[in-house]
Parts: sequence; C-alpha cells; structure tokens
Amino acid sequence: MGEEIKKNDDGEDQKKEDTKQQEKKEPTESAVTPPPPTTTTEDEQKKQDNKKNEEEPPQDIVLKVDMHCEACARKVARALKGFQGVENVTTDSRAGKVVVKGKGADPSKVCERLQKKSGRKFKFFLQVPPPPAVVTVVLNVQMHCEACAQVLRKRIRKFKGVESVETELANNQVIVKGVMDPARLMVNINLSDDFFCFIHSTRTTLQQAFTSG
Repeated sequence: MGEEIKKNDDGEDQKKEDTKQQEKKEPTESAVTPPPPTTTTEDEQKKQDNKKNEEEPPQDIVLKVDMHCEACARKVARALKGFQGVENVTTDSRAGKVVVKGKGADPSKVCERLQKKSGRKFKFFLQVPPPPAVVTVVLNVQMHCEACAQVLRKRIRKFKGVESVETELANNQVIVKGVMDPARLMVNINLSDDFFCFIHSTRTTLQQAFTSG
C-alpha cells in the first residue's frame, strides 16, 4: 500500500516537471512585440496635397501690347509660350491686353523676350494684391473735458491698425482712421471703466490694385 502511494506521488511530480518544461518552450503573449506602425501611402498623399495647397498662386504679368487683329495676338502668344517660367499666356486683341501667368516668370525677361521676338510696342503693368481698405469711423463718446479726450486718444492709438485720432468735445465724437475693424475698436474702448461709446457712422476708402511700370 505504501509503495502504491509513493508511485502516485512520483507520477504527479513527473507531470508537474513536464508542464514546467512545456511552459518554458511556449512563448507568452507579453513576450511577442508588435511590429512598429508604418506610414500608409494615403497619409503621404495627404501631406503632399496639403503642401501644394499652401503654395502661393503664380503672379500675373499684365502687358498692354499694340495688337491690330487675332493674328497679332497669336504671334505675341507664340513668342511667350514655353519661355522660362511662363505657364500660360492669355491675349485680348481688342483690349490690347496680354496676361502672362507663371510663378517663376521674371517680368523683365518676359518684356525683353516680347520685344525681341515681336518687335511690338507695349506697356508693362505688374498686378499686385490690393491694399487693405482704409476705414473712417465716427464714435459717439461722452467726454467731460480735454483731459478725458487726451486719455481716450492715447487709448485708441494703441489699437492695432489705427492711423489717426481726432476728438470733438462739442459733439462728444471721436473720428478714427485706419485699417481696423470698427466693431472691435468699439468693444476695446468699452472694456475700460472710463468710457462708453457706440458707432455713429463708418466710411470705407478703396484703392486701386494696379501699379504701372
């Protein structure tokens, strides 16, 4: 009886030993390292598209050219198409206007090319972005004395875009001129404890977007 119990104990010990060896051979889940994430081609394509969108559009070179007919216009277009930096050429024989598009186009070289190939008289215009509109705003503000007006002028001059400030004590009005948002200017003044204002009127001055050369 005692021998049978001993044999059973030996068998159980052997099973435990076999189980331990099997566990050592089989790798655990924690030991397996996942592969590093890879960048997909879609992500790369999106980055390239965003980079293209951020690029500035090509600047237009506008020329006033002496053209009598469509044949003249075609001759001018042939002289400029394919030239260094030129991407597109549009001609209008009736208006005598030629528009050259190309980010790498040099205006001086384009003019030299046109003069050399066509021999026609022309005037060069460089299209530039329009300057920001200048706003003149009249504010109604309660001012008791010249000291109040001086403090108010000093505060308004600190506002971004303000070019000039004039106060009229008799009418309790302030005339502000500059490139700014009148509504934001009003809010900025009303944030102080000393003054309260509202917009009486505004006037916007537009400027030309072309300069001749």
